[in-house]
Amino acid sequence: MTPPTLLLVLVTVSGVYAAARSMRLAPLPNEFPLATVLATLLAGVVAVVTIGSGSATDWNAPPQALVVAALVLGALYVFGPVLAIALVRSGSWRLADRLVGLLYRTDGGRRAVGRLLAQAALQVGDPAAARSLAHEADPLVLAQAMRLERDWEGVLAVEPGAADTTRNEPRSEVGPVGNESLLVEARIEALVELGRFEEARGELRALKTAFEASPAAQTPLAFRSLTLSEARIAAAVGDVDAVKSLLQQPLVGVASATLFGILGRAADRAGATDAAVTLYSRAVTEAQGRPKGFYEAEVVRLGGTVPPPAAVRTGKAPVTLALVALLGAAYGAQVLIDRTRGLVAALGQYFDPSTLIAAYVQSLPGVPAADAWWRNLSYAFVHGNLVHVGFNLWVLFDIGRLYERRRGWGDLVAAFVAGTAGGAMLTGVMQAGQPLILVGASGGVLGVAGALLADAVLNRSGADMALVRSLLQWMALILLFSVLPGVSLWGHAGGVAAGFVYGVVRGRLPGRLTGTVLGVAAATALVAALVSAVTTVVPLLP
Repeated sequence: MTPPTLLLVLVTVSGVYAAARSMRLAPLPNEFPLATVLATLLAGVVAVVTIGSGSATDWNAPPQALVVAALVLGALYVFGPVLAIALVRSGSWRLADRLVGLLYRTDGGRRAVGRLLAQAALQVGDPAAARSLAHEADPLVLAQAMRLERDWEGVLAVEPGAADTTRNEPRSEVGPVGNESLLVEARIEALVELGRFEEARGELRALKTAFEASPAAQTPLAFRSLTLSEARIAAAVGDVDAVKSLLQQPLVGVASATLFGILGRAADRAGATDAAVTLYSRAVTEAQGRPKGFYEAEVVRLGGTVPPPAAVRTGKAPVTLALVALLGAAYGAQVLIDRTRGLVAALGQYFDPSTLIAAYVQSLPGVPAADAWWRNLSYAFVHGNLVHVGFNLWVLFDIGRLYERRRGWGDLVAAFVAGTAGGAMLTGVMQAGQPLILVGASGGVLGVAGALLADAVLNRSGADMALVRSLLQWMALILLFSVLPGVSLWGHAGGVAAGFVYGVVRGRLPGRLTGTVLGVAAATALVAALVSAVTTVVPLLP
């Protein structure tokens, strides 16, 4: 299977998921889901044609124009919104807005994607960006932005019965459904903050009645709104036990800072000042944007000391970037040596020099040091082609930063090494005796993903449960992609399994120092493997 065909398959599989998500945000024929569906269909059809005909033997083979068009449109309309969300979360929301303006030409399409980006801005605590990215008439975004700004009178001025301007869904006869429950939740919070508790309880009773009266209203989003509203009212009167009981339930997409903040309010109102300071301090550590300042003010008000910014919460992930750069440089060196030396003969077989130097090999006579320990790690520095290394570096950059921010650089490196070794070991077990060559950092990258999954499962906050679902969906796509010819299913599965085991074990070990020690040991093993590969095999090359 050629690189263009592999890319088309990847676009198709990703596009199915992206299309389903876009249609939840806006119905067809809105431009946002329509463009995603058409790009996915085009990529799928071209992939089937090229696989079936065998005509796509290289980039210049026919149908060249169709392949290029499918790849370009797929990249724009399947991965374009994902890139825009990443830009918003990194603070470059204006660039994301320009990207949306270039991709979508209709007001409906721009409003639909704008709502998606506005929600991303709200998640990082930037109400000004959310207002700019969303349509000004969107009541949901307006109310959530005002919540971040603590403009409670403004929240109450937003009409909760307004129709959803993107999906054109009117208010249900039995009460709020879908996203409209978030508007009611915002109203209840505003009433609590203004001290209007009886009105808040009245809104809560109406929300609960609507939730219980209609199966259509019993969505995870509505349940979240109902539970958080009830918890906020209980917190306002200092009922700590009730708040704990409510927040122990899994709540989809709730930030950890929000949960700590509600618990802090309950402890504060109950007179447990020390506990309130501790909880608000945790909220400060977890929060981003505007809410962070509010929680800091609460800590100061109670006589506590605002915790200093933790290194893993600053948004920087230097070791992830260094590892990405190292793998990229290794691929550059691989291309250079393969082109300079050409194919190398070994017992009648021909290999790329990079394969002989560092790949994990099995049942291939003539390969020097074929059973060496370091091949279980060094194969991560060799890749099949530019598409292979590019995809691995992209995923590592995305997932690695998230894990490094949560756990620190040591755990990142240790999880990468665990996944790399696990991928090689499971491949060797499941394909014992078969001639094979295993290359690529996929095992290590999936090791980081597995460790991140374990960390989220063990933490069990509402936000982490949403992360678990996203990771499992993504891993399912990766495993589906792994059944294609030329892709290592057992290398991927071994990487995930080893990383998950590492994450579980690491979660039971105390302190960040432990992670640093493990990271130093893992980095030493990785460097030793690479040095051993080069010093052992390169002198033997003809």
